[in-house]
Amino acid sequence: MKRSILVALAVLAMSTVDRAAAAPAGALFGCDARRAETCYFKIYYTPRTTRIVQLLAGMRTEIPDVEVGSTQYCVVIGKPPANKCTQKTVNADYNN
Repeated sequence: MKRSILVALAVLAMSTVDRAAAAPAGALFGCDARRAETCYFKIYYTPRTTRIVQLLAGMRTEIPDVEVGSTQYCVVIGKPPANKCTQKTVNADYNN
């Protein structure tokens, strides 16, 4: 009886770990610019892998595959960011 309970607990623990590892991390990004302006986010996944995301003023969206606390990004209003820009760290609450 004790052995079956331990096996059941081990299976349950492993299944919750798998779900957590399989779920892609994401963070909320939004554009707080004035009306008719566009925010350009440059997300640095690795030193050589980046992504540009455009959001219109007032838009908010969840961007997947970013690691809160370690992924870097920069944001510029009106034009895409330059190759070198002031980088911020993605936080769990709201990135703008």
